[in-house]
Amino acid sequence: MKFSNEQIKSLQLPSIDVIEYEKPDITYRKVLMYSVLIFAFVLFVGYFVVGYFAEKLLTLPILMIVMLTWSILTGLAIIFTVKSYDNLGYALRDKDILSKSGVFFKSIVIVPFNRVQHSEIEQGPIERLFGLAELTLFTAGGDDETISGLSFDKAQMLKNYITAKVAADEEEWRWVFCSDEAVLCSHYYDFI
Repeated sequence: MKFSNEQIKSLQLPSIDVIEYEKPDITYRKVLMYSVLIFAFVLFVGYFVVGYFAEKLLTLPILMIVMLTWSILTGLAIIFTVKSYDNLGYALRDKDILSKSGVFFKSIVIVPFNRVQHSEIEQGPIERLFGLAELTLFTAGGDDETISGLSFDKAQMLKNYITAKVAADEEEWRWVFCSDEAVLCSHYYDFI
């Protein structure tokens, strides 16, 4: 096997923008919205519970300011949630999976299958109610990646696919001991 390390010009690299990302299930948008509204409602009720003990908080000028602030923050949270959903996506490729997210700070995470140690499907109570799940990929470097908003069936299919790819990679790559040093080779059986 001859070693080769050819130079690649940066302008010849394929663009990551041409990848077609799959969106989370549309019901995940509802889950995000319900989560925001539940949190806003808890804050709303919490304010009145505290106001019950501190009556000054329920006077008209303070109450108006708090209600206006609560309404604006809840509206902004809903807008942020919608934008957040619009920027979510994942793409499955032959050797890796890509995940994109972010509103103000956008990120694209690439997880090679040969770095995945195990995966896990999780469902919270709201996700379970809507038949959704999230798939978490635990990597060798500790930089775990979670893909949210998947239907439970799709999460199971992705987990099975990635598990099969990881197992196939382990079969394909083997350590072969030649004299006193270890050599990583792609086709173990070529050396037997």
